[in-house]
Amino acid sequence: MISPALRIAHFTLPDGYRAAARIWDVAQPAARVVFVHGITSHGGWYLNSCRHLACAGFEVHFLDRRGSGLNAAARGDVDNCDTWLTDLASYLEGLPADVPRLLMGISWGGKLVAAFAQQRPDLIAGLGMLCPGLFARQMPGAAQRWSLALAGVLGLGNCRVTIPLRRPELFTEVSERQAYIKNDPLALRQVTVRFALADARLTQLARHSPEEITVPALLMLAGRDRIVANGQVLEYFERIRSRHKQVCQYPDAGHTLEFERDTSQYFADLCRWAREAAAIVAPERA
Repeated sequence: MISPALRIAHFTLPDGYRAAARIWDVAQPAARVVFVHGITSHGGWYLNSCRHLACAGFEVHFLDRRGSGLNAAARGDVDNCDTWLTDLASYLEGLPADVPRLLMGISWGGKLVAAFAQQRPDLIAGLGMLCPGLFARQMPGAAQRWSLALAGVLGLGNCRVTIPLRRPELFTEVSERQAYIKNDPLALRQVTVRFALADARLTQLARHSPEEITVPALLMLAGRDRIVANGQVLEYFERIRSRHKQVCQYPDAGHTLEFERDTSQYFADLCRWAREAAAIVAPERA
């Protein structure tokens, strides 16, 4: 099969922000799969999995978060966490409803999609969380949290802080991929205090009520993840009330599954789940 071509599309968010998405168009898709990325990464990290899904018959949309990746305006900034949720809702609302929409969140994006699924289940037919950053192996200490809160109160929201995930080996053990991360000009290295406070609020929202997630759900975990606390994430996933839940674990993989030397099983599992999730809601749409 000829691989569907990637195109870059721009769209306007409700507050006028102009954002970009990478899209793989497919004629008569089985579903539309919408991805959101991690705090440091962007859609350019995940081209291979998107291409694989497109070749399997799925229309794929990979959104770059405002201020990240291809979106240079207000880099590393956001006013509050509701803006991220509104951005995502706006994009999904703009997609045709002729086939199921499957929402996938990678790393930090896993928090965003979990919070979103609790608030707007009407917009999605399935939820995928890939090494989701719901619980981190190293959480900010009380002093760090207090300092951020104080900075916000003092009106220092525009000040910049460095994202703790500075070392490429946290993402992958593959040396070539580490070099790519280290030299990636689009990777986000710093965020505003305002962003950090919004992120803390997003974490609270995402963790709050997993019982409210009822759509088909997928969890993928890397056994050698140095960022995510897998045990706590598994406990969280158990609380999701969907009748259709699947867990895929890769014991020898690092945090960024896309950057493993052998991604064949990971890609196959993504396609299989997307096909099954789309089929669950297909009879309702007939």
